Amino acid sequence: MLHRRANEVITSQGLSFGARLLLGLVAGLFGAVMFLAAPPGTDSKAIGFYAFGVFCLLIAIACFTSGRVRQFIGSVIGCSIFLVGVTYLVAELSSGKLLGSTNPSAYNAAKYLLFIGMPGIVYAYKVRFGFRKSP
Repeated sequence: MLHRRANEVITSQGLSFGARLLLGLVAGLFGAVMFLAAPPGTDSKAIGFYAFGVFCLLIAIACFTSGRVRQFIGSVIGCSIFLVGVTYLVAELSSGKLLGSTNPSAYNAAKYLLFIGMPGIVYAYKVRFGFRKSP
C-alpha cells in the first residue's frame, strides 16, 4: 500500500525542489565536464563522451522543468537506459560471458536490465512521453 502511494506521488509530482536542484546541478556539471573532457575527433571514445554528456544534460533539464516537458524528457531517459540494458545483455550473451561478479557478464547485464532498465521503460509507459490524458 505504501509502495503504491509513493509510486503515485513520484510519478505525478516528482522529487522535492531540493533534490531536483541538487541532482540537476550535479548532472549539468557532469554533462559539461564530459563535453570538455571529450577527446578530439569523432572516434568511438569521443562519441561515448558526448552521448554521456547529453544524457547528463537531459537529466539536468528534466530536473529544472515540470509537467509534460519533464515527463517527455524523463521518458526519453527511461527508454534510453532500457535500450542500453538490452544492448548490454545482447552483447554479453553473444560474447558467451554468462557469470561474473566484477567483470561484465550476462548475469550483471540482466541485473542492470531488471533493476534500472525496466523501471525506466515502465515510467515511459506510465506517463506516455507526456501525452497521456489527464484523469
